[in-house]
Amino acid sequence: MAHTSVETYFLYLYGVIPREELENKEIPSFCGIDQKDTKVISVNELAALITLVNPQNFSQENIDQQLKDPEWLKEKAYHHHECISVMHKYFTILPMSFCTIFQKEEKLRSLLNEQYESILEKLNKLKNKQEMNLKIYCDDDQAYSYVVNHNPAVQEFRETIASMPKGKQFIMKKKLKQVITSQVEQEQSGWWYQIERVLQLLIVESRLRKNWGREITERSDDMIVNCDFLIDKRNIEPFLNKILELEQDFAKLGCSFEVSGPWPPYHFSKEN
Repeated sequence: MAHTSVETYFLYLYGVIPREELENKEIPSFCGIDQKDTKVISVNELAALITLVNPQNFSQENIDQQLKDPEWLKEKAYHHHECISVMHKYFTILPMSFCTIFQKEEKLRSLLNEQYESILEKLNKLKNKQEMNLKIYCDDDQAYSYVVNHNPAVQEFRETIASMPKGKQFIMKKKLKQVITSQVEQEQSGWWYQIERVLQLLIVESRLRKNWGREITERSDDMIVNCDFLIDKRNIEPFLNKILELEQDFAKLGCSFEVSGPWPPYHFSKEN
């Protein structure tokens, strides 16, 4: 069977930037995800960063199949992230999800026109902002020990048990473990409230994400917080300094902090 030649290309969209920012800066030169050059398509005050891709390689059916290949996924997803990260150093960018593809330029232009006001509003919100991520881990034994020795409800329950007859103490000590476990969970929830309140003046917005299990983190302690922050660039250093102070304060509770970033604003580019 004869091989049909490809006469047209699909458009792979990395992100959208304000067109006015292109007036004094040039787009960094880099090879696109399918080895084609990158270029810009402008619609009013928006500039879409795209690269051409082969329709056979980047059809939805082919992408669905390729996503099952860990090596392909790793290579292409890394390229997508690196491209957006480079652009983020020079421009305000509204990053698109991995493999956002349009079959025709007209469809891309139509989308930009339809969502013009919304996209422009998001870009204005993201201007001069960075995304940072904070993960907090907690050692179960250390947190348990702290609650046993410092939690008022646990202290009161222990005193109540001590005044009971020996026979009843045995039963109530089993209940004590349940009380301690419950108080640990309440304490940890309160810790996050305290931390978020301290950081509030340094952030624009925050979004909690699902905590990762030990099978993902490969750590012996549990992740109790996984939060993204949108921060003004001027506040990045004060934010990091405050995180160091908080980590020192919460170390006695068995907590350790892990900060990463700055990242392109992936988690603040979409609606809630």
